[in-house]
Amino acid sequence: MEQNVRKGIVPGIILIGIGILFLLNNFRIEVGDWIVLGIGIIFIIAYFTKKQTGFLIAGLILSYIGTIIFLNNTLRISQEKFGALFLIALGLAFLTIYFMKKKAGFIIPGFILPAIGAYKFIISMDKFSNRDLWPLIFMTLAAAFLLIFLFEYKAYGAKPLVVSLILFGVGVLGFMTVRGYIDTNMWKLLLGWLRKLWPVLFIIAGLMLIFKNMSEKRKVE
Repeated sequence: MEQNVRKGIVPGIILIGIGILFLLNNFRIEVGDWIVLGIGIIFIIAYFTKKQTGFLIAGLILSYIGTIIFLNNTLRISQEKFGALFLIALGLAFLTIYFMKKKAGFIIPGFILPAIGAYKFIISMDKFSNRDLWPLIFMTLAAAFLLIFLFEYKAYGAKPLVVSLILFGVGVLGFMTVRGYIDTNMWKLLLGWLRKLWPVLFIIAGLMLIFKNMSEKRKVE
């Protein structure tokens, strides 16, 4: 009985919300700035009524994005900053879902998207230049993977930590290159060798698979 009542309430709330938005629009009351936010809130209300994860995901994503759209239209921020804030908002939505539902899959976009957004926001500022700060993207992504490792070690093991250390190392080398401590010709030489030797990765992967299968076979015997 209670479940049937909930099923009737959810579409009712959604219809009321849609009706209010169209009513305001008919009376020439501007709703374009916050219509996405309003729909997001309706989905969140639907989630607390029906307890379905799909409503929560849609509601949080639309609510965060709607907030950014509202701020963009109100404050008139630049297109570059809007794109950066959009990524941050989307990532925060995934993080909120992760902390509410405790599902490891949401933590990856939850940290990676804000890391990319933070980098894009910084280089969009007038006093910073992408030419000098391009290695920062590796640093922000390294921080994201480190946080993934710290929060979800049981789910992903040490893999995010390894990725974090590699990205951090690339970022350090990048900043050393920007500062002139490393000659850019070295990178050209390295890239030239990588173009020739990249098939070696397949050979290494094949050897690893063979050794893995052989070791498992010995354990079975």
